Amino acid sequence: MMMDQNKAADETTLERAKRRRKVPSVYKDRDMDNDQIKMLQMAVENSRAENLNVNVEMDEAPVFYPTIEEFKDPIDYISSIKPKALGYGICRIVPPDGWKPVNQVDFDSKRKFATKLQRMKLMQEGRAMGDGKFYDVRQYEAMANEFKRNWCASHHADSSSVTHQDLENDYWRLVKNATGESVEVEYGNDLSTFEYGSGFALRQPSDPPLGQSKSPFGTPEYYRTCGWNLNNISSWPGSAVRCVTHSIDGINKPWLYLGMLFSSFCWHREDIYLASINYMHAGEAKQWYGIPGAKSKAFQTVMHRLMRLRLQEVPDLEHHITTQISPATLLQNQVPVYKTRQEAGQFIVTFPEAYHAGFSYGFNCGEAVNFATSDWIPHGSQSVVDYRLKGKREVFSFDRLLFTLTYHLVDLSLESCKMLLRELELLEADELHFRKVLKESGVQDISGVAHLPNEGRATSDIPEELANYDDKRVCGPCQHTCFLSAVCCNCSEEAVACLKCCDFMCECKRTEKFVLEWYSTQEIRETIDAVKNYIDMAGKNKTPQATPVAAM
Repeated sequence: MMMDQNKAADETTLERAKRRRKVPSVYKDRDMDNDQIKMLQMAVENSRAENLNVNVEMDEAPVFYPTIEEFKDPIDYISSIKPKALGYGICRIVPPDGWKPVNQVDFDSKRKFATKLQRMKLMQEGRAMGDGKFYDVRQYEAMANEFKRNWCASHHADSSSVTHQDLENDYWRLVKNATGESVEVEYGNDLSTFEYGSGFALRQPSDPPLGQSKSPFGTPEYYRTCGWNLNNISSWPGSAVRCVTHSIDGINKPWLYLGMLFSSFCWHREDIYLASINYMHAGEAKQWYGIPGAKSKAFQTVMHRLMRLRLQEVPDLEHHITTQISPATLLQNQVPVYKTRQEAGQFIVTFPEAYHAGFSYGFNCGEAVNFATSDWIPHGSQSVVDYRLKGKREVFSFDRLLFTLTYHLVDLSLESCKMLLRELELLEADELHFRKVLKESGVQDISGVAHLPNEGRATSDIPEELANYDDKRVCGPCQHTCFLSAVCCNCSEEAVACLKCCDFMCECKRTEKFVLEWYSTQEIRETIDAVKNYIDMAGKNKTPQATPVAAM
């Protein structure tokens, strides 16, 4: 039960709970001079004037109705519908008849949670959210219900016949500040299920391994062990992040959400461009909007034009997830937007690199987590490129994950193995080039004398101790985790940099710096050759060796 579900957690579990998905630092709006204020106000007015007609026609994202047989394996099923759904960015999945898991959220618990205060007319400006009040679930539900009753009674002639479309129009008028009203709502978002419990029943020690349960559809054991239980899907067979075995809130440990009318999740993509799945446990509907990943650059272009001044203040504004741009504005600027409305008992899936946003129609309780089909690998690689340019830190080392996946080739499709090979070859080419350039220019090579801890190397999974080790070798300038090698300098015992950022870590000469190598060039090549051999053998329908040489 929520709030009580984890009371029996041991000290190890509590320690693991300390690892969190890394979020942007809280920022404050800096003071602006009069000219900047006038320019910002003009930009806002232009945005309002651009399209005050918020009732815009949008195509619906696809909705899927799997059979009980199709529903057995979420990774397989989502992979099967991906060709139809990818072009929308999001889709909705309605479980088969008979799907009725008992909601584990204890609405009567007195444990309180924090909320975020959302000032609706500031969301199109990307302004930071404030801190809301603390509530227990019943207090929040009562507040949310009273707010909706008052809103419908004061803004609609017949409060008993207000439609979702009416409220959707109200929402975007408020966001665009078309009415001049100052409306604030509170959102119970990103609540750790370590602390507050999951809405799904947790697996028991006696339950079979994931994917091996034979329990009938709809039984208590089925709900504990199935892949649609969001505690299980990230680690389900076939998920590319299954080997990330240390818990990270939101990534492989679900987050819980409590919403009210107009509480919003602003435009964003998932960390490391993973896919995500959201389930509505109870309450009123949630409105979703999606932009396909192939159109993410078009969205960024519009955002940069509309938010030019704001981005000067906060260059990483996108990662604060505080900016709401109306679908009408996006469609007018040739950015495709699709919509779908999620009801209780339904799933929403977002695909890699797809921007998504939305809001709630009333009090509700949802839960969300990330996962990855095995063809996610190129999207993860693109996230590394984008993050390094923006100095955004990864939630876990993507380079480590690539080498860890070489232990699990038999779990990947042949096409995914080829994707992995391409990324390893690109990583090798980059690594060899910069090692050569730096050493030839005076950076010291101490590979023959330095004995580095084994925690720096890949194993068959990524537990907490390896993740903690990676946290200590993050490049200062670009925030990339230095997995294969790092540059250090005699001027500091702690600072490290990736090979690309050697000259940006300090002002010392290259001759004062040295390279640490956790993998030799020969070991990198042996790993790649082993993956190639596996692909060649699999392509010939022979039984290949499963574990690459360098992964032993």
